[in-house]
Amino acid sequence: MSIARVTMHELKEEGTHHKLEEIYAKIVDEYFPNLEQVINIKTGPKSGISIALYPSFEEAEKNLVGRAKMVELMAPYVEDSFFHEGEVTKNYIKRQK
Repeated sequence: MSIARVTMHELKEEGTHHKLEEIYAKIVDEYFPNLEQVINIKTGPKSGISIALYPSFEEAEKNLVGRAKMVELMAPYVEDSFFHEGEVTKNYIKRQK
């Protein structure tokens, strides 16, 4: 049973989504070694959503220390951030023909 951690964030300034992506690319393998999938969505000039999938609640919990480190690195750019998590009941990926 996979679980999803859905993080919403508001940025301090427009145009800084790329900064977060650069930081994330550098630390993702070290801080989130058991991550199955992540989808980052730019929802506005200063807002975004990140959907991270993990194999279980236990595996997701192991990454909370790494997540705290990541939040510190991103603090200069983020005004507000919070997350929800829950069981993934459907994860359909349409295969291209």
